[in-house]
Amino acid sequence: MDDVHKKLLKLNLGCGLNASSEWVNIDGSFSALLSKRRVLYHVLCKIFRIKPVPWPKNIKIIDVRKGLPFPDGAAEAIFSSHMLEHLDFDEGDFVIKESFRCLRREGVIRIIVPDLYQIAKRYVDGMINDPKEEQSYNFLRDLNTSAESYKGIWKIIYNKFGHSKHLSMYDERSLKKLLEKHGFAKIQRMEYSQSRISDIKLVEEKGRHEMAICIEGLKE
Repeated sequence: MDDVHKKLLKLNLGCGLNASSEWVNIDGSFSALLSKRRVLYHVLCKIFRIKPVPWPKNIKIIDVRKGLPFPDGAAEAIFSSHMLEHLDFDEGDFVIKESFRCLRREGVIRIIVPDLYQIAKRYVDGMINDPKEEQSYNFLRDLNTSAESYKGIWKIIYNKFGHSKHLSMYDERSLKKLLEKHGFAKIQRMEYSQSRISDIKLVEEKGRHEMAICIEGLKE
């Protein structure tokens, strides 16, 4: 494998601001794309009174819904934290299929997403223990399936610059089945810093495990 491919060993999909120099950091959000045009980005942020996000310079702008532009077996690890839920189920299915293709034998995939079970359980427990509280609003907020109450141009700005809404949700069983479908084996739930990937702490944030589920699978 040539020197270029040697650098593409660990892929951080939907990296956001967490872009370790030891990983290939990928983000396809509009804000990340616009940040590459720094003058325009800061002008627009000033016009619309939006706080600029300090996007790292080492991010590759790639729309994972169109595939991963890496050869078969080019990666030894693929990590994705709170990205899969922003894709619809068909898109998420395709990304997992592409991840399996890109991983070499004994390669590891590690996925973190909001845990639908925990979110639903908090709603049910809230209805039982504190029925006077507006639990339905809290539940929908946790699901993050809408753009709040923004309208007109502000709704467009929110969808482009803000945290995009969730298009799908997973629990432990459904996420495991998705990985199994595409050939992953030895699938298990993991906690923060518990991983087959030695330097996972370079890209993983502890706070992203709250109300979330983390699953790892192996390409045998």
